[in-house]
Amino acid sequence: MEQPCLFGPNFLEKLVGKSILHDPKVAIVELVANAWDAGASEVVITWPTKENEQLFSIEDNGSGLTEKEFTSRWRTLAYDRIGAQGNVVVVNDKNRTVFGKNGVGRFAGFCFGDSYFVASNKENEHIEYQIMPGSGESPFSLVKQDPVTYVRVKGTKIFARDKSSLRIDEDTVRSEIGMRFLTDPSFTCIVNGLTVNFSHIPEENIARHSLNLSSGDVINIVIIDTSDADKTTKQHGIAWHVNGRLVGEADWKSYGFDEIIDGRSSEAKRHTFIIDVNFLASTDSVKKDWTGFNMTPEFELARNEVFDFVKAHIFGQTKQKRDQVFSNVKKAHGGELEKLTPLRVERWEEFVTEIQRECTNLNEKDLFKLSGVLIKMEQSDTKYSLISKLHELDPSQIDNLHNILADWSLDLAKEVLDELQIRLRLLDELRDRVLDVNTKEVQDLQPLFHQGLWIFGPEFETIEFTSNEGMTKVIQNLFKLDKKGSRNRPDFAILPESTVGSYSYHKYDDDGGEIGIDRLVVVELKKPGIPISTDEKSQCWRYVSELLKKGLISRDTRVTCFVLGSEIDPFERDARKENNDRCTIQPLDYQVVISRAKSRLLKLYDRVKGAPFLEEQRKELEAKDRQNVIEFEKKE
Repeated sequence: MEQPCLFGPNFLEKLVGKSILHDPKVAIVELVANAWDAGASEVVITWPTKENEQLFSIEDNGSGLTEKEFTSRWRTLAYDRIGAQGNVVVVNDKNRTVFGKNGVGRFAGFCFGDSYFVASNKENEHIEYQIMPGSGESPFSLVKQDPVTYVRVKGTKIFARDKSSLRIDEDTVRSEIGMRFLTDPSFTCIVNGLTVNFSHIPEENIARHSLNLSSGDVINIVIIDTSDADKTTKQHGIAWHVNGRLVGEADWKSYGFDEIIDGRSSEAKRHTFIIDVNFLASTDSVKKDWTGFNMTPEFELARNEVFDFVKAHIFGQTKQKRDQVFSNVKKAHGGELEKLTPLRVERWEEFVTEIQRECTNLNEKDLFKLSGVLIKMEQSDTKYSLISKLHELDPSQIDNLHNILADWSLDLAKEVLDELQIRLRLLDELRDRVLDVNTKEVQDLQPLFHQGLWIFGPEFETIEFTSNEGMTKVIQNLFKLDKKGSRNRPDFAILPESTVGSYSYHKYDDDGGEIGIDRLVVVELKKPGIPISTDEKSQCWRYVSELLKKGLISRDTRVTCFVLGSEIDPFERDARKENNDRCTIQPLDYQVVISRAKSRLLKLYDRVKGAPFLEEQRKELEAKDRQNVIEFEKKE
């Protein structure tokens, strides 16, 4: 006999978090965020005080809920908001990124009473429910009410019908809301009849600055610091305003500001910079749909000045934390630093301090490792000359490697020589296979190319690229094939006249979670003797289109398709662009791409092999051998 699950008395608290149910500051922010996610432009809050003796309520003019939507979402534990409704809502013909992910904010109503009520209007349907704490068989229950509460034509109202002993006053509520929801002027919050504005934020949490540009224009900046870090950066970051309107969205990612600060850090989760650049309204800087900026000279000037300002501000705010990290790292390396001269210790300290300044996202663990490498370099004779020369070297100036190699250590040179030899052997094996027009083992090429994505260029020289089995299965299904690569090798699709493999790396949100594919490489290897023509290039676009349709990649994913064969139609040698140039389909000749790669490697190999210090080592070994012969002859 089946039996239902039982729920402990603290189940709901453990599910949604204690603060949402018991901290009114957290609860009201959650409820306002829910109104934001519903596409509201106005939120009206009635906050009980000792003077007004009103009952708590929060009402928005968002999309509202039908009875079916309400009962489904409120009854679903661990509700997946993004999966069910998407991560954007359209407000006044503009996309707005939502805050919520798992729907726990809807339970914040319990903070204002033993039970709370929800009334909503949508599509001429008015509903009203009471949400009550549950028993052992359910953590809460929904009780349908006769719809008598006033709600706008469209929107939702959450309210209590009993007095609650709230521990904060209405000014504090305005302050908490103001520090998080003033980034978008089109979103208004009213608390007990007063519209929340910057004046409601305490002086210690807000600062104002002006930047005078060389063009004569002025940028006004408002800095909001919540003091305590929020759960995420969703309500923080850089918010650009032009004539009282938000351009794009408030975040740390746009226009490179995530170089300054890690979105997962406490500083990112408490700081908001509101940037007024009204002078850009008279330029072509603002996109027509207000989703962002065009990279005009006027905007680039403003962005660079704001970037430097924000970096300096964050750097000043994090000085104490940075000093503590430096102290910890220095203490951990104390024994090794004692063996260095005072001058070298001073240089090491300056170097580590500069790293902290330039690499603000570097954590203590990585700084410890890097500083350890710097100590070893100080202990060696090469000191910092190698780093200096590498920094100054232009990637195309391979001849300059001769000078760099003069300062390399023997162990490092051996590692480089070994890697070059492995790669040269790989190219030789590829050349032998692709030149055999009678080859029956086309699938053997794909694993070899998996080991050598670097063949296609330096941008693919990264360990972040991994074989993507899920995408390859889509390609297999696309061609209705049962074959697949060996489980001991990268998974790929075997077609009648070619193989297809896919390699990708992910992109991440501010919390470190995967949010999709940032870069994808599709490698199609045509069987020797099969020429590459228009059809072969179109076939690659079919793969990519299928991945887009199935949601495995987004429109923003950068895709590069390499179609390799033994011959190419002379009229099809140029790359094909699709998806607003985010997808590039490049045909390549096997022999040409392998020859170019081998030519580069051989030149590097000869340079390393001919390094001066290796010649000196050979001379030392020859001298040592001669000395051994002389000593042996003396003994004889």
